[in-house]
Amino acid sequence: MTKSNKISMVIFMIIRILLILAGLYVLNLYIGPLISLGVINAGNLFGFALSGVMICCGAFWNPLADFIKKLWQSGGGKALISAFCVLTVIFFSVFFVTLNQVVKHSKYTADNQSTVIVLGCQIRGSEPSITLRARCRVASEYMKEHPDAVTIATGGQGADENLSEGQCIYNLMTENGIDGSRIFIEDKSTNTDQNIANAKKILDENGFSYNVAVATSEYHQYRASMICKKNGLEASSIPSPSSKRAKPTFFTREVFGVWAQWIKLAKK
Repeated sequence: MTKSNKISMVIFMIIRILLILAGLYVLNLYIGPLISLGVINAGNLFGFALSGVMICCGAFWNPLADFIKKLWQSGGGKALISAFCVLTVIFFSVFFVTLNQVVKHSKYTADNQSTVIVLGCQIRGSEPSITLRARCRVASEYMKEHPDAVTIATGGQGADENLSEGQCIYNLMTENGIDGSRIFIEDKSTNTDQNIANAKKILDENGFSYNVAVATSEYHQYRASMICKKNGLEASSIPSPSSKRAKPTFFTREVFGVWAQWIKLAKK
């Protein structure tokens, strides 16, 4: 074996080890919510798939390289590989551009809005989720700082929920010291689109401003602002923070949520 071949073997071995280590790192980023909360969604499924691809590429480098070489030399193989590479570049380019927007909109931007819309989230029986408690906490803090503001608590009652999410938000915020007369309950919606569309009806009925502050999870703010804009509302953010371990999963999931929202808007 020549010296150059030995160097090549060492380089490829280093690349394989780095791919496997990178794959394990990605797996560690996304596995937290599954272990601690039993959460599995598009975010960590994407992370697991990406991790699996990286680990497999590192572990099976030689047979994969041989397969790609043979495919490249076969009829139509070049076109197939080229198309795959182009689509991969397009996918990740759009992915990271969208992720940048999700991160950009996760900052606190509310100033002096007189109406707060709190977006509902899962309740387990009668027990609000950690996420819903966090949304109510930041909304309550804003309401205390702005004594003339009102809140619209949104969210209907799911099959496994003992009360509506809107009512649960009302209960949590009054427990946090907010006068119940300042909270309007919307309890018919089942998703974010309906949360905001039904909240707008309450705005119209009471003559409230269309310049609203939305209290929801930090990763959810961009999509919420898109839906507000669709309904003619101008939205600022009151973001509730997610845990460090949950961020990769939920920020990634939100990218796909934004894409789904783009498709909905394109159909109209």
